[in-house]
Amino acid sequence: MNEEVSIGIDIGGTKIAAGLVTIEGAVLYKQVVPTATEGKEHIIFQLQQLIQSLLGEAKKIGFRTVKGIGIGTAGQIDFKNGIVRSGTSNIKDWNDIPLKKEIQQAFALPVWIDNDVNVVALAESYLGAAKGYDNVVFLTLGTGIGGAVIQEGKLLHGEWGGAAELGHMSVDRNGPACNCGYKGCLEAYASGTGIANQMKQYFTKKPELYDGPIENITARDVFQWANEGKAFAKSLLDEAIDALAYGTVNIIHAFNPSLLVFGGGIIDQHSWIIPDIQNRVRNLGISSLVQSVSFSKAYFGDEAGVIGAGYQSFLYRENVQKEGASYEG
Repeated sequence: MNEEVSIGIDIGGTKIAAGLVTIEGAVLYKQVVPTATEGKEHIIFQLQQLIQSLLGEAKKIGFRTVKGIGIGTAGQIDFKNGIVRSGTSNIKDWNDIPLKKEIQQAFALPVWIDNDVNVVALAESYLGAAKGYDNVVFLTLGTGIGGAVIQEGKLLHGEWGGAAELGHMSVDRNGPACNCGYKGCLEAYASGTGIANQMKQYFTKKPELYDGPIENITARDVFQWANEGKAFAKSLLDEAIDALAYGTVNIIHAFNPSLLVFGGGIIDQHSWIIPDIQNRVRNLGISSLVQSVSFSKAYFGDEAGVIGAGYQSFLYRENVQKEGASYEG
């Protein structure tokens, strides 16, 4: 077998997924392990073990060439230098890590590191919901809210890789505090964490409405209560989606995309959110901008991170171009 494969790794707060990815986006083999809770040295050791295992599996299957190693991880990633500048509160001690250097030294293969939503955007742009579009914005709704922007066919990195932190766009300067230090961020309203926190604050003020342990409330509970018709939960979700709609209009005004792609765990479980946001957005903002935008659910599920991470090896090594656009590493 002469076909080439890449190793794609998706580092999350609870798990690390790694797989062998083809240029068509197929995941031929995948391993998933819980993310080490002890900190960066243990996580790097996990990555090395996974890569070694995948290299052995590629050889076993019959692939002569592994093009490289692509990694997607949450946090502020210095794409140009392959450094995790600041990570996420969900991963202990995940800051100031020269991850590209660490992995390249261990395996003598080309390595690319990028933000987790950026690599999802690559997978969706080349192979999924955004294939054929040159101006696209991606929003992922899960524990937090992540963003990525494809503009004129190129992934927007900014000066060093920190662009498109769309979850930390404020929609209310007097809104709830966000863990980033800002106020009224989309993430504080409409992420899984934000929805849960808003519900906890509501019950803290009205303890007579809930007799369970407030600290254990999750976004899943809020959606379930809303589904059961409970007014307080429906009202909270309505506010969260309204915040998303206003944030979406801000995004449209800033980037003039032709397509908005929504993904993440919350969207996977509650895809009705997309048409709800779309209907609200149509009545907000500059008509010529908001009326022309299409809305879509992300095509790939939980394999998007692995596919997009691995796809970096094909895109940046060979400067693969999609019709009418190109990516620059």
